[in-house]
Amino acid sequence: MSTDSWTVTGPQTIELRDVTTVDAHVVDGRLDVVAHDEPLVRVEVHSVEGRSLEVRLEDGRLVIEHESGLSGWGSFMKRFADFGGKARADIHVAVPAGTAVRLGTIRGECLLAGTTAGASASTVSGSLLVSRTAGELRLNTVSGEVTVRDHVGDITSNTVSADVVMSGSADSVVSSSVSGDVTIDLATQPRSVKVNSVSGNLLLRVPDDSVVAVSAQSVSGRVTVGGAQVFGGGGATFNGGGRTEAGPAGQGTTRLRATSVSGEVTVLGGPQDAPVDAPEDAPADQTPVDL
Repeated sequence: MSTDSWTVTGPQTIELRDVTTVDAHVVDGRLDVVAHDEPLVRVEVHSVEGRSLEVRLEDGRLVIEHESGLSGWGSFMKRFADFGGKARADIHVAVPAGTAVRLGTIRGECLLAGTTAGASASTVSGSLLVSRTAGELRLNTVSGEVTVRDHVGDITSNTVSADVVMSGSADSVVSSSVSGDVTIDLATQPRSVKVNSVSGNLLLRVPDDSVVAVSAQSVSGRVTVGGAQVFGGGGATFNGGGRTEAGPAGQGTTRLRATSVSGEVTVLGGPQDAPVDAPEDAPADQTPVDL
């Protein structure tokens, strides 16, 4: 196995070729991974405070982290989630668009832009911004806000208390939340959307809500689909905005399965440039239906 490594304690630029995957994790500061037109990967470390950075290339996998010997986000978070010392870095990584990326922070800001080979991004209390990416996208956050803009590809999102806002085109979206609100604004009609929430609210907008088949379970939250509202415990199935008998979701272009305790679920139809605010009350000619 071929390995090149660097210990970085201050500003430094490292250029590498034959990189297929970037795996970068920092505790605090800023981490940007942005696609460019060059065939190489350029790591620009603008500053390092506290713990040094370890940069190493292992058979096409570029690893950037505060301490060597860690394996992936899980080990990194376990080691540093309660870290009280200083480990701060400001890093910009320019990559070819076809590079797979895994990145994460504990408290820092993180930007991922322009890559097309799929990615995962994670944070504890920092912020994540993902812009104009493509491929399968996985997001994990505890309390840090996550924003996804103009993504093309399937999305899986997990949050505890943070709000997550996603836009783009996806065939499949899976979202899990405890108390964070989730907004999904899609430019194309997805095949399936699955959402689990305790008290967080879901707002889903698709081009055509009349072809959405919805299977919803909510204890006390309000479920609104195409103007029809459902209150109370239990569950119901909707097809094209109208109520059908309870059970498996009916036939439709988009299948939405939503499970909530007290969070509200709202499905809207319309173009992306339309307002995304959920209606506060049912239209006058709509009657709430108790399950």
